[in-house]
Amino acid sequence: MASNHNITNLERAQSAWGDDMPAWVRLLATTCDTSNQRAASDRLNLSSGTISKVLNHKYPGSYEEMERKVRATFGGEDVNCPLFGPIPLASCMRARRRKGPPRNQLHHQYAAVCPDCPNNSDGGEA
Repeated sequence: MASNHNITNLERAQSAWGDDMPAWVRLLATTCDTSNQRAASDRLNLSSGTISKVLNHKYPGSYEEMERKVRATFGGEDVNCPLFGPIPLASCMRARRRKGPPRNQLHHQYAAVCPDCPNNSDGGEA
């Protein structure tokens, strides 16, 4: 029996997801192969076990939320903010998920705009 020790994260993900593997899973797998799974999980503030479950298509949680985290952390994507124009997706997510009452004018602007923004994929969680 062959050892699985030399199988890359990308190969494991391709095997688990098949032809339906989304681009964000490919991004996560290649990131894990470029550095390592632990480094990727630390940047996502998740456990290595969670990353393994996602790559193996056995994650019991929300794949939509996982996609947002992976794209924001590793994708280098920008979104068009109604307030500021193009901003990093990670900044968009951080601003709309900020907890607590607005403490300055910028927070007030985000609080007013983010809930109805087309970039807000949080379903009213802003």
